[in-house]
Amino acid sequence: MCFFDSNIYRVGILLSVSETLRGFVNMYHDIVSFPEVFASFVPLLHEIVKENKIPETLRLKMTSIASLINGKIDEHENLRQPLRMRMKKPMPIKQFNPRFEENFVHGKDYDPDRERAQRKKLERQIKQEAKGAARELRKDNYFLQEVKARERAVAEEERADRYKKAMVFLQEQESNFKSGQLGKGRKKRK
Repeated sequence: MCFFDSNIYRVGILLSVSETLRGFVNMYHDIVSFPEVFASFVPLLHEIVKENKIPETLRLKMTSIASLINGKIDEHENLRQPLRMRMKKPMPIKQFNPRFEENFVHGKDYDPDRERAQRKKLERQIKQEAKGAARELRKDNYFLQEVKARERAVAEEERADRYKKAMVFLQEQESNFKSGQLGKGRKKRK
């Protein structure tokens, strides 16, 4: 006969399972779904207790665990409240009656909702700041274009002056060569 087939082994397994179950009951006693999770163990524990072959200490442990589970289930069920429909406040019908101001000032905001009026004011201010920034950027861009155009004109003028100086020098050389001042020119016939 094998040790795993003996009654001592079976009792030891039942004892360790019961202690583990007690640990789980103590660990998860505060979760909302406790009754649904642990209610199925109570009939199994009662079935094991009805067996004649188990020792009295194990029988006492099983009954104490079953009563512990039943007590926790009762606590949870007493704390539960039935579901109710959520009551929504009735929304009043929106009135579109015009509102007249006695001392109307053009440009002043008469919105009764202060947050919305403040938000509109800030949005207008942001829009004005954005327009001002765009205007400044355009001015800066025009200024930079003018500076670049002046620089280009100065560079073009310098290049034209160098070209003129070079042309004057070459024309002078050519005239000197033709006139014979440079030495090896054509000899004039007499």
